[in-house]
Amino acid sequence: MRYDIHNHTRYSNLRLRDALATPKDLIDKAIELGLAGISITEHECLSSHVKANQYYQEIKEKHPNFKIGLGDEIYLVSERPSDVHYHFILTAIDKIGYRQLKEISTIAWLNSYMARGLTRVDTLMSDLEEIVRQAPGHLIASSACIGGCLGKNILDLTAAEKTGDKEGAEKAHNNIVNFILWCKKVFGDNFYIEVQPGISREQIIVNQRLLSIANCFELKMIPSSDTHYLRPEDRYVHKSFLNSEDKEREVDAFYQDAYLHSDEEMIEKFAASGFDKLFVEKMFENSMEVYDKIQMYSLAHPQKVPNVEVPDLPIIEPPQEVKEYPNLTRMYSSSDKIDRYWINTCINRLKEINKYNKIYLDELEEEADVKTIVGNKLGTNMFAYPVCLAHYINMMWECGSSVGVGRGSACSALNHYLLQITSLDPIEWKMPFFRYMNRDTDGLGDIDIDVCSSKVGLILSKIREDRGKKFADYVKNPLFRKELGATYVCTFGTESSKSAVSTSFRGYRSEEYPHGIDVDIAQYASSLIPTERGFVWSISDVYYGNPDKDRKPVAAFKNVVDEYPGLLDIMLGIEGCISRRGRHASGVLFNNEDPFEFTAYMRTPSGEVVTQLDLHDAEWAGAVKMDLK
Repeated sequence: MRYDIHNHTRYSNLRLRDALATPKDLIDKAIELGLAGISITEHECLSSHVKANQYYQEIKEKHPNFKIGLGDEIYLVSERPSDVHYHFILTAIDKIGYRQLKEISTIAWLNSYMARGLTRVDTLMSDLEEIVRQAPGHLIASSACIGGCLGKNILDLTAAEKTGDKEGAEKAHNNIVNFILWCKKVFGDNFYIEVQPGISREQIIVNQRLLSIANCFELKMIPSSDTHYLRPEDRYVHKSFLNSEDKEREVDAFYQDAYLHSDEEMIEKFAASGFDKLFVEKMFENSMEVYDKIQMYSLAHPQKVPNVEVPDLPIIEPPQEVKEYPNLTRMYSSSDKIDRYWINTCINRLKEINKYNKIYLDELEEEADVKTIVGNKLGTNMFAYPVCLAHYINMMWECGSSVGVGRGSACSALNHYLLQITSLDPIEWKMPFFRYMNRDTDGLGDIDIDVCSSKVGLILSKIREDRGKKFADYVKNPLFRKELGATYVCTFGTESSKSAVSTSFRGYRSEEYPHGIDVDIAQYASSLIPTERGFVWSISDVYYGNPDKDRKPVAAFKNVVDEYPGLLDIMLGIEGCISRRGRHASGVLFNNEDPFEFTAYMRTPSGEVVTQLDLHDAEWAGAVKMDLK
């Protein structure tokens, strides 16, 4: 039994096409193979971790001993920009380590740059060392694959020795020694030498040298699959996916063994590197040491409304007319100053507009009751949300923008009207509160804010500056305060059935089609996919039909696909894969004192800072979204 520390899912495709599996499928395959656990280590992103963590909550009763580590494959450099980008694996031991991962990943993305047509997201060794130094012992590190510092310099050393290049050999040797010493200094006993069971010439050379290095420096070796697809038979699909992207990259030797291996397959393949069964089993034992170190924890958190400064109003006796309302009365003496601010502001506003009467007090009591029930259920203060919103709506007016929040159900809330979030009196316009919120509501509620499109940038900049000033003192990086106070939510683009057709035809390779299938044929095949009520049929429905949906196979599509052996499997394997990152049209997260409480951050291709989690995952982790349009 072993723990596999290096695995990718389709979330590794955010910058270039790389992997096929979903987090769920990867975990299920690991359990099927009898592994003790796996780390999920995407290429510089943490975007799959909530999905993996959610699935762990589902399976932990059935598989109580299986562990899912949350990690990251970073690109380690000594300076930025860099011509070399060494792969390096980090896995969080606990929640402290996971926060460190979020900070490390965010720094890399905030300092990202373009080089040779690719977004580079490098992590400086000095940045990594400083973050670990502040709280050592919470991250496990391993040397990664051939693309790591050890793998690259071993190959350089071998080539230099073969040609008699003494200077080149000395440089590669020193790089190896200095890197090992640095890793031991930063990570101590939490650093491991990682080897893969590939049987390419380069992998065998690297594995044999890694054994000598491990023995020299008394380091433990652990085996990993470096999973990019699940089964050997998925290789053709994976290769087509990589080929579909017109980039200069290696798609054969490096990836030919990049599937999730069983223990038996590892023992068999490592024999090519001269590792006997006993030694491989010893590496399995070493991997179980990693397993023992990793703690399981949940990323789930009740949604936490951003704090805003409000007056700390004194506890006072409620007005006589309010005393018959238990929820309103309670709020006057609440220990939470947000509650006291909410009730005082609402009551004072009723008096100002001459609507301080039983009808309006009855409605305000009802809203307070519902908010209290929902807040207790969600583990958050529901009164803080409109108070926060009112604060920033005032800021939007100050930016010179008109503000409209009249759409949707937000106008059904009297407290929104009294806090001057909305401008319509819901009682006068006969809009019941239950349209916005009721006792069965399981979320904070949603309020869309319309502002002048020409002012959105200024408004977001002001909010970002305001929130950044509220960060805790331990958030020392000035770039975090400048960029992370408020950020857009990310989106992930996926391969729909139509785009999967185009991608598959482009990436298809055979003797007859060494450069893919003609684009005209791809466009024709894509045009044959029906659309129903705005949604395209899946590849399976188009090819096989779907009796449950009264869908019959499209014969013309089937005839085109059948002309190319293996094409159907490629399309089915690629359909649904994540292929790009983007920005939510209006969803913005306002951060609290710790910007890494719920998510890490990245940049879109246009350079905008966004979360690394999509909307649903960010909210599950505890973040609160505001809609700014």
